[in-house]
Amino acid sequence: MNKILCLNLMSTFLATLAIFATILGGVVLAFDKSLWPLDGQVLYIGHISHVLVIPTSMVAFIEGYRATPRLQAAWLAAQGTIFVLSLTAIILIGPGMFNYGWWPS
Repeated sequence: MNKILCLNLMSTFLATLAIFATILGGVVLAFDKSLWPLDGQVLYIGHISHVLVIPTSMVAFIEGYRATPRLQAAWLAAQGTIFVLSLTAIILIGPGMFNYGWWPS
């Protein structure tokens, strides 16, 4: 598999995981306190994925731009969008990230 394609797919997977894990963990944490260890861990997986997707999408964009022949514009636009949205999400949810400690016990 091509290295750039692998980076693009990994960035897309991390972005999808970050979105769904943050939403699922947050909704369950907000409405059902009895599932604390499970929903806290799912929420933390989403937060960690948000942190990891930023450098991954940045590297995927840079490598795709420098490749010869240049990567398709759709992949470059997707990676730029993922980077900007992930950075915005980190800024918005940053104060609430890991507010139960580094990892639930």
